[in-house]
Amino acid sequence: MKIALDVMGGDNAPQSNILGAKNFIDNNHNCKIILVGDESLIKEQLKKHNFNSKNIEIHHCSESITMSENKPSMVFKTKPDSSIVQSIKLVKEKKADAVVSAGNTAALLSTSLFVLGKIDKIKRPTLATHFPTKNGGFVLTDVGANTDVKPDHLLQFAIMGSIYAKHIKNTDIINTGLLNIGVEKNKGNILTQKSYQLFEKNIKGFIGNIEPRYVFEKEVDVVVCDGFSGNIMIKLTEGLSWHLYDWINSIDELKKNELIRNALYPIFDNYNYESHGASPFLGVKGIVLKCHGASSQKSIDSALSLANTLSKKNIIKKIERDLKENLIFSE
Repeated sequence: MKIALDVMGGDNAPQSNILGAKNFIDNNHNCKIILVGDESLIKEQLKKHNFNSKNIEIHHCSESITMSENKPSMVFKTKPDSSIVQSIKLVKEKKADAVVSAGNTAALLSTSLFVLGKIDKIKRPTLATHFPTKNGGFVLTDVGANTDVKPDHLLQFAIMGSIYAKHIKNTDIINTGLLNIGVEKNKGNILTQKSYQLFEKNIKGFIGNIEPRYVFEKEVDVVVCDGFSGNIMIKLTEGLSWHLYDWINSIDELKKNELIRNALYPIFDNYNYESHGASPFLGVKGIVLKCHGASSQKSIDSALSLANTLSKKNIIKKIERDLKENLIFSE
């Protein structure tokens, strides 16, 4: 198992990426990491953190892509020797099984499309993430790849999200909900109303509209929305969970009670992006994982673990196979 890690991607690069790789390798001796980026900077970090392992190799790149990159969708042509482009090429050339990057989302997605291509009949890839709940959690998609979508895009997101959830949750029974401002069929805007009609006809296990306040309580496996709404939802949940945790810790009676603090921390930590690492692009012909731009070493470690899991599950071939069996994609 080989995972290409974009060492130059993210606000805390390269240190957080190197330390995350070190944590992962220390606990996964059968995996190898290809560190993709500036060789001199990588070697400097390896020496600084005493990271010397036979399970790592360096793939030098002379270019990098910033978060504020001008025309990120064109980096495949303008910066062919960047760490994002080279990482994805390693998957295309079958020198790596997956890519992990905390870099520019638009650059990562556009390069994935240029280099790896889309799964047959997929119109747009979607970014999916796992949302934890007391019921085991659900897959939320899209969370940022597509801010402007059409009903048929959401339909494809729902189908891919259902297939992904089925394989990561190991169940054939998947309930899918459409994120909306009310549960009634005619609620929402034109996008959600038309999407509801498509879901009702084509999605097995469609449970109707679901309001954001109920996603944590209802038995739902996949929640579908446009990337604008999904991105706001994950960031609001993340911020609110830590705000509440800090607020509770500011109360004198609770601040002094270590037992309560220790009991509450794991619950709030569930909504910390560091614990979940990354989100896969569903719909591209390869495992490409996007990490939070501010990823720490814990985030990178978690992302590498997810990449390892998805590779072992052969998730891309399973998605392709299940899509072919879906009537919508067999037409």
